[in-house]
Amino acid sequence: MNAREIALSCLIELTKNKDPISSVIDKTFVRYKLDAQERRLANTLVYGVVRWKQQLDWVLEHFVNPKFRLDTFHRSILRLGAYQLLHLDGIPAYAAIYETVKLAKKNKKTKGFINAVLRSVQRGKAELSYPSLDTHPIEHISYSQSYPKWLVKRWIQTRGLTWTMAFCKASNQIAPLSLRTNSLVTNRDKLYEELIAQGYSAKKSTYCPDGIVIENLFTNSTDDKANQNRQNNIQDIINRDDVYVQDESAMLIPILLLTDSPNLVVDLCAAPGGKTTHIGCLMKNLGKVLACDISDEKLGMLDDNCKRLGVNNVETRQIDSTKSDLSFLSDADAVLIDAPCSGFGTIRRHPDIRWNKTKDQLNALNKLQYSLLENAAPHIRMGGILVYSTCTIEKAENEDIIKRFLKNYPMFKVQHVSRFLPDVPQSGFTQDGFLQTFPHEHGVDGTFAARLVRIS
Repeated sequence: MNAREIALSCLIELTKNKDPISSVIDKTFVRYKLDAQERRLANTLVYGVVRWKQQLDWVLEHFVNPKFRLDTFHRSILRLGAYQLLHLDGIPAYAAIYETVKLAKKNKKTKGFINAVLRSVQRGKAELSYPSLDTHPIEHISYSQSYPKWLVKRWIQTRGLTWTMAFCKASNQIAPLSLRTNSLVTNRDKLYEELIAQGYSAKKSTYCPDGIVIENLFTNSTDDKANQNRQNNIQDIINRDDVYVQDESAMLIPILLLTDSPNLVVDLCAAPGGKTTHIGCLMKNLGKVLACDISDEKLGMLDDNCKRLGVNNVETRQIDSTKSDLSFLSDADAVLIDAPCSGFGTIRRHPDIRWNKTKDQLNALNKLQYSLLENAAPHIRMGGILVYSTCTIEKAENEDIIKRFLKNYPMFKVQHVSRFLPDVPQSGFTQDGFLQTFPHEHGVDGTFAARLVRIS
């Protein structure tokens, strides 16, 4: 199978269930062996079609007779073709159409239909105009930036029109590769110099002392062999014991826990271990990190990450932190609740999230998030630190949760996070002292954190 056939297979699979896009692609790549160039194309096509699905369907509606009901197979093929015509400048239109039509196999009637629609898109795309941003802002952003209307409406109501457009645009950009230096075995300067020597466009994070960002992985060369070698090098890098792939914003959270050289830190929603292993590194393998999670399978992934990175002060425990007895928290100096959330701050990396969440799911998440805080709160010792974090931009999952918690648990006080994150600009902090980053303002994922201390 070639890249487009692989992409079509993945897209059809994604319509059958709500598995993460990365999981579907990884499983498909295991079944079918492709060279680096074909893998990149397949990956680009799947992520691109999923990211721009709403826009693609809006464009196709102008060229497909409404009487014709598209099944999953036909719609997926047309989306693939339209995506290449609208977003991939490096592929000539004739090649995009020809290769997409071939996906219909031996069905001449289907081939003719797909060919006719895509040629119409090629000829007529420049004449299309989106609904007016001034008079129909929800429809304009939904179609031009490819987001569900209910989400666009929600964000306009809570954040405003200008913010919504900027956030949606930024979240459609492909995020760079961010690496966290494993300080147990190396330092950032050494890793940075090594990456530069290998020809990568690396830069040191301005927010995180252990962070390195690599951009433009394959755009600097048209040499397929060079790009394949670079792909292999990247794969080697992310599997090494001196780095962990993690967004810069996520690297900020453990710093909030480790201001007073704690002996015991508890991570209540730990798997797969990004923040847990960072905590262990910052503690220099001293003291103990107790990593809890409801999923035994994901705790296995956490154990694997600890072994790869040489983090040996982590103990895992399988529990449901919303219901289990958390009295053991009384021994902890600091507790992290990196709560399950909508993940809307990570749409750059996970474009399928926008399609896989509903209003009811957000309401259920609110209950889960608050129950985690409520179950942990009584057991936090005097002077103990409680950090609540998410990777979303939803106020209902962030500020509103914390304000509700503080009203019901006045024995906790907010400590302004700017005191502990000196390299983050003031725009990354709310008036209430919380961390809140946005991709369009800070160039990192949307992340929220509140640091609370028990005072009575």
